[in-house]
Amino acid sequence: MRLLDILDYAFRDYTSNKFKTVMSSLGIIIGVMAIVVMLTLGNGLSAGVTSQFSGLALDTMMVIPGSILTSPSNSNTVALPPAQFTDRDVNLILNTPGVAAVNPQISLSGVIVTSGGENLSMSTDAVVPQYFMKWYSGDMDKGRFLQSSDTYSVVLGSNVSNGTFSRNVNVGSFINITNPYTDSSQSYQVVGVLKEINASIIGGNPNMAVYMSTSGFKAISGQTSYSTINVRANSVQTVDTTAQNVQDSLSRLHRNEAYSVITQKMFMTLITTVFNMITYVLAGIGGISLIVGGIGIMNVMTLTVRERTKEIGLMKAIGATTTDVRLVFIAESAILGLFSGIAGVVIAGIIAAIIGNIANLSMPMSLTNIALGVGFGLFITTIFGVYPANQAALMDPIEALRAE
Repeated sequence: MRLLDILDYAFRDYTSNKFKTVMSSLGIIIGVMAIVVMLTLGNGLSAGVTSQFSGLALDTMMVIPGSILTSPSNSNTVALPPAQFTDRDVNLILNTPGVAAVNPQISLSGVIVTSGGENLSMSTDAVVPQYFMKWYSGDMDKGRFLQSSDTYSVVLGSNVSNGTFSRNVNVGSFINITNPYTDSSQSYQVVGVLKEINASIIGGNPNMAVYMSTSGFKAISGQTSYSTINVRANSVQTVDTTAQNVQDSLSRLHRNEAYSVITQKMFMTLITTVFNMITYVLAGIGGISLIVGGIGIMNVMTLTVRERTKEIGLMKAIGATTTDVRLVFIAESAILGLFSGIAGVVIAGIIAAIIGNIANLSMPMSLTNIALGVGFGLFITTIFGVYPANQAALMDPIEALRAE
């Protein structure tokens, strides 16, 4: 039999029993739809997260005391004490190759800030004005920034000044800051409000912080070592090399102390990896649906072979070879898989578009995902069609013609 004759025969069988064709293809359509939807959603979410990160300072890193990077545990390993960072470390990092700017700070979370009789819990950061102004380019919304001599003055993040309290906290106002851990309390005058600053993956939201000088911080806390040293590299391309240089520089001063150098690119890579893992797991679940659909097609094709026993005997009687019969049934499975895959991709595109519209994310289907969906549908149905095709091909024509 010619290939065109085989395909024509397979098409006529499906068009003659449309209901059976539709019911047979449902499992494949659902499986392909699930795979393509999961892959498309995963790609869309990953692209959305990446676009959000593009507005963040990926050329920055954070140096903190202690070790937060996980490594294989060893019961014989003695945990090192956290490093104590001072101005000596700041100067060392500032002179490290690849470093453009530093911003050391002492952070204290959970302090009680009182304004107009209203108490709210937030964080306060003690900073070195000369470093801070270079780090944030001196962008002020109102008033001025801190000076080294400002012991009882503070600068507010944009959100603290506008919207956090019932009434806006303006320049010239006084706020009271209480450290609940030491019961220390001090009144400070607001001398400035920062413009809104982009949030950091690792540094938190600077718009919700109260900034003061290190000398003013002593009134509510006895901590003198820096809890964080923010570092900016010369460029995003050199941030990894600069992070390693910072690591090497600090190792000379803190041989027996623990510290961590964390870049924002590390977190971006980690989050992207997690999204990819979730996407593949969900696609795997869709693949299971596809296999179940393939088993269903194998069952339907097996029953079809039994129903068409006389037809198969007649085909062999008029000259069809074993290979011809096998190809006819494999072609029927492949055609069913091809059109089921296309239908699944179309439905997946509609679902992805609806979800993308609701989530306000772009969810375009890539050619790779489309090819995977159609390819899996075609592959699964062809594989599961081999067994019933062999049953039909190996059938004895005389016994087939005798069948009722």
